Amino acid sequence: MSDNTEMINAQLSALQIQSFETDETGESAENNYPYVIFQLFENKFAVSCKYVVSIEQVAQTTEIVNASREVRGISYYKNEPISVYDLRRLFGIISNSEYINHVADIPGRIADHQMLTMNLIDCAQSGMPFELDTDPQKCDFGKWLHEYKAKTLNLEVRKELEKADPVHDRFHRSAKTMKDFIARGRPDEAAKYSDEIQRFLDDLVRAMNDLNEIMIKTAVELNIILQLKEKKIGLIVDSAESVEDIDEIQALPPSVAMTNYIRKLGLSKKEKQIIFILEAREFNNH
Repeated sequence: MSDNTEMINAQLSALQIQSFETDETGESAENNYPYVIFQLFENKFAVSCKYVVSIEQVAQTTEIVNASREVRGISYYKNEPISVYDLRRLFGIISNSEYINHVADIPGRIADHQMLTMNLIDCAQSGMPFELDTDPQKCDFGKWLHEYKAKTLNLEVRKELEKADPVHDRFHRSAKTMKDFIARGRPDEAAKYSDEIQRFLDDLVRAMNDLNEIMIKTAVELNIILQLKEKKIGLIVDSAESVEDIDEIQALPPSVAMTNYIRKLGLSKKEKQIIFILEAREFNNH
């Protein structure tokens, strides 16, 4: 478990021994507590610390027959069986594995660049025209890279993205040089760059494989354990960011509210980012 998660658990333990102002029912109001801020894909969410017991690594779950799609199964927390909800499923967000395998699809993008290289070298040797685009912004990997780089929050992944970007650009510049020579009827000149573009391809494949590996490595999940009246449940999330207060909390209009589980939003005090606030008590209805 990361140092950040351990720090959050220490803050949660300290909160659990504090006294908070109660409402007319005798219960402490959830808005008296700070919130656990957590990440799901590109969005930040929060749940009141009133309900959060602990944050754990995701343990093995046992599937429940005929359970709702958002229920991943039954797991154990301190020898107590609890229902575990997958919040990506609940909010219709693509899973980490689906995103890595089918959206990023880095092995497929490697194959694209290998094919482009083979095609270029063949055209340089034969004098046939080269028809593929060499713009680094227009290949599937380039389009994905620049879109994802603007969104990703994981520092390890961002580091690999920043390393892969110039390697990718260098490969495409070399490809453009070869294409230009072929287009001007000078395939012999283009052929002189065959060894160079092969080296640049090898560098690019290494960078892309490193990126793929770090994306898989960092695609971990955490289980936020909630205490709801007499029962505990688990919420599967991508990462837990911090414990903090939220400013400017306001209700979402009914026409905008995504689900009964999200009816309010606010701004994080640290970064002034929009935070969707989870209605933890809604899980008592399931």
